Amino acid sequence: MPLVLREVCHILPRFKAKDNDHVELPQRIASSSIDQIMNLGTVDMDGQARILVFFDGHVDEGRLARAARLTIEAEPMLGYRFVDDRWRPYWQLVDEKDWSSFFTMVECLPSDLDLFDFMIEPVLPEKAPQIRVGLFRSDCDILCIRSNHVAIDGGGAIHYLSLLASLYRELEENPHYCPKANTSGRQGPRQVLKQTGLLPAIRALSRIQKPGSGWGISRISDDLSRQTLTIRQIGPERLAIIRSYAREKGVTMNDVLLTAFCRSLFIICDPPLNRRLRVEAPTNLRRYLPEGREKIISDISAVYFLTIDRRDDESFEETLQRVHQDMDKKKRDRVELAEMLLLELALLPGTFFLRKLKEYTNFKIAHPALSNLGMIDPEAVDFGHVPVKDLQMLGPTLYPPNIGMGVSTFRQTMTLSLSYCDSAIEANIMDRFLNLFLDELPGEHVASDLVGCSEFTDRAIMDHE
Repeated sequence: MPLVLREVCHILPRFKAKDNDHVELPQRIASSSIDQIMNLGTVDMDGQARILVFFDGHVDEGRLARAARLTIEAEPMLGYRFVDDRWRPYWQLVDEKDWSSFFTMVECLPSDLDLFDFMIEPVLPEKAPQIRVGLFRSDCDILCIRSNHVAIDGGGAIHYLSLLASLYRELEENPHYCPKANTSGRQGPRQVLKQTGLLPAIRALSRIQKPGSGWGISRISDDLSRQTLTIRQIGPERLAIIRSYAREKGVTMNDVLLTAFCRSLFIICDPPLNRRLRVEAPTNLRRYLPEGREKIISDISAVYFLTIDRRDDESFEETLQRVHQDMDKKKRDRVELAEMLLLELALLPGTFFLRKLKEYTNFKIAHPALSNLGMIDPEAVDFGHVPVKDLQMLGPTLYPPNIGMGVSTFRQTMTLSLSYCDSAIEANIMDRFLNLFLDELPGEHVASDLVGCSEFTDRAIMDHE
């Protein structure tokens, strides 16, 4: 039987830095328009972001628990809860005594279901704190971090992990260390537009294209109770081939991934020929923020809507050129700024009218999404004397007909994650989709390409090396 230690946060010594003793935190903070739209979108997904960190050895669990506690002191927004007011949603400060347990340690085998149970247990934005940290101990430790997409996007989750690692290292040198609180408030589209000015956003308004039609995976049931989290990993040799191909063609890695994604879905979903279809590709808005604020832990992403149609007898390179041209134009036009301006204007009266519009028109357009978080710097996730062997990012579980894939790269290994409800989608279709995706990527796909393959379900955790 595994040894389970829960609610560790309630027995931790609480260190307070003198600089933070006099910080008066506001009881309420206005939610951003991204917070509000993500909250409205939770009906289409579980909204959970997950990080798995695989150590080569054991960390100091007491120090890690203290570091997790201090992340909330460093980023006070993590200690707020989302209040879904019908007119003006906001973030409400929560007294520490009312926090949910945020640190858990379990001694168990990696194949036990304790890890899966922790991964799928939701972090609810209406409860604080907005983060959960789990340490799973066997021969080597596995760290799992969960968050809700209303509070933190993928980029924010990586910055949280980096903060946790830096505090863990600092506590080794100074066990009484306490970080300075970040009191800059909730960053969102308004801060982005303030930094860029309104003129670029206004100019980009005329360049926004009408999104294509919705499409996706067929649903076999309305039962969304069972989840499967699937991970495939591409090793350094195949990854080098893909990168070389992208450089040779003068395109980005994301263009290549999007092309393989679309072509695989054309086969699986079989959409009509020549119909304009939409594919979502999130983009990080932190690059527009002032220096020092680009590592904020929040949800501050926009999306590019790739518009593409299925064509018969088209080669990978021909599809790639269409994807590249469409995405490159959107980036040059900076349509993400226009999107943020429209989002701000749409939510000026509050969310009430948007909710009613969605209710009366049954507004629900399914579409695939590919989220590429890019390269994760190993130095940003340095836990000192205990090396990090691997890091895997898992995105939210999208409910069918929506389908989403997450991509991240760590130490020359690319992780592909696909989270879905196997109670509502045929699992063999998702397996086929992943195999098609790997086949579409440049370079011959052989079994040795995959340095890792894992599947997390409520029945078993399967690892294949």
